[in-house]
Amino acid sequence: MTSSGLHHQALKKIRSKAQLVASRVTDQHIRLAVTGLSGAGKTAFITSLVNQLLEAGHGAELPFFTPSRQARLIGAQRASQPDLQLARFEYEQGMLSLNSDPPAWPLPTRGVSQIRINIRYQHAQSLRRILSDTATLVLDIIDYPGEWLLDLPLLEMDFERWSEFCEHQLHQPERHELAKDFLVQLQQTDWLAEGDEMHLKALADSYSDYLHACKDAGLELIQPGRFVLPGELEGAPILQFVPVPHAFRGGNASAIPDGSNLALVKERFRQYKEKVVKPFYRNYFRQFDRQIILVDCLSALNRGEQSFKELQQAINWLLKSFDYGNNSILRRLFASRIDKLVFAASKADHITPDQQDNLIRLLESMVHSARQDITYQGSKIQTTAFAAIRASQVGKTDYQGKTLSVLKGTDLKGKPVMLYPGDVPSCCPQGDFWQAQKFDFPAFAPPKRNPMSALPHIRMDQLLEFLLGDKLG
Repeated sequence: MTSSGLHHQALKKIRSKAQLVASRVTDQHIRLAVTGLSGAGKTAFITSLVNQLLEAGHGAELPFFTPSRQARLIGAQRASQPDLQLARFEYEQGMLSLNSDPPAWPLPTRGVSQIRINIRYQHAQSLRRILSDTATLVLDIIDYPGEWLLDLPLLEMDFERWSEFCEHQLHQPERHELAKDFLVQLQQTDWLAEGDEMHLKALADSYSDYLHACKDAGLELIQPGRFVLPGELEGAPILQFVPVPHAFRGGNASAIPDGSNLALVKERFRQYKEKVVKPFYRNYFRQFDRQIILVDCLSALNRGEQSFKELQQAINWLLKSFDYGNNSILRRLFASRIDKLVFAASKADHITPDQQDNLIRLLESMVHSARQDITYQGSKIQTTAFAAIRASQVGKTDYQGKTLSVLKGTDLKGKPVMLYPGDVPSCCPQGDFWQAQKFDFPAFAPPKRNPMSALPHIRMDQLLEFLLGDKLG
């Protein structure tokens, strides 16, 4: 081999090693957690996010997404499922629903699902271009029921404390009527008698019915979350326990007979924490790099004061589940932390554009104290309002001599509508405000669209920029 050939081979090896080092130093892999309670729009968000990336070079409107604006996105494609034990996020099925006639919203997921997207791009920085002209960012998006995450506070409770918490809830006016049948069965149970498996199953079913009724009424604090979304545990005895307030126990609470009804539900509560809640936390939520928390403020306003208060508390519970802080190279070697977090008010297309700033400020007021703590830990935070799939158009109408902005779209029954949805409060409503003000923000069907074009949206490009932009430089 000539000296020039040896020189070329040596340079090739150096370049290969440099690329390997660059890949390790410049993180080429992001795990994004998509968090939100039922109805917040997780499925629509993931469907739109994937669609915007796949269509980024083919007409997607992403002016605030820097690599797209600079024409550095080469392309994106779905990759093989990284975790064979997790369900695939059904992107194609969601697009089929949106492209059907009439269009329909994608069905929500009922367990953990995952999708991997490989994003190929050109480097913007000259140093990286020396190492490689192009690179690939691997994006794993993980979707899971927010209701399951609300179980994490149980890890800090014993059975007695949890029962006391539930007793307080059961006496709230909004819940007491919904719990009538369950409370009757609870009172009729001899808790110190020998355990009756069939009776405990019936009691757990009644408690589950109560929790479903709470959920249908817009109440957000649902525990245990698996009682409304059991997943693979449906029918398992580990879900057959209930809270037992002291008033219903009878006898000496400190001397619980082995094998009694009370002993059984206490043990199942303990097993639920150890074998369901802890593994769920350990297997998923300590691995995320970035997170978006979707919040449906508008539906909570529609449902009233108690629903809105419970939404605030549920968000605080969710935030306790994650470890926020700088995701440095050394820290990544030992314990992953979330270094970027988005609070996103969904369904911004349900209000007129002049009210979107108010919606952002409302969400900021809901998460104010938690935001201060997270910022102190070193995580970067963005608060925004967005629509994953814009289902309305803005129009104008004259009303009492004034020009008003209105929304035009199709309601869930397929009827064309034009309406003024009203104002959004710019901070958390207090006291008498709820008596004087009623909210009625609309729900829209998805729009008819050209299947060859990207999904219409509001601010998805800004979300992409915050969550991914720094990794696509």
